[in-house]
Amino acid sequence: MNIRVYCSRAMGDSAAAINYFEESVEFLTKLPTDDLEITHALSVSLNKIGDLKYYDGDLQAARSYYLRLLGVRRDVIKNNSGVASQVIDIAVSLAKVADVDRILGKDDEAINGFQEAIKLLRVTISEIQRS
Repeated sequence: MNIRVYCSRAMGDSAAAINYFEESVEFLTKLPTDDLEITHALSVSLNKIGDLKYYDGDLQAARSYYLRLLGVRRDVIKNNSGVASQVIDIAVSLAKVADVDRILGKDDEAINGFQEAIKLLRVTISEIQRS
């Protein structure tokens, strides 16, 4: 699938790339969610769709995919230890949602999202420094 996605994107056909990623999401959501490789692949596909929608200017759709991505990443943390990289992934997802909120004029939601992301990063850095 990756070669088709990258060729589509390189040729400026983001719609085809989005379709390939959506096929990936559809397939991956049918698999067990307790496998970290599966949830990672799912989160990558959701993130890529969100990014492509963002760059195409479809901010509501981008926000929707980023929120789905955030949910997947939060579920991973709930079911597994809070590995620093997983916490950072959540902070990045929060920042992506907040960025879209900012552009859409939802300033309070954007500020809350950015603040939550910063708080997670600060806590994670503190934990890394203690260990």
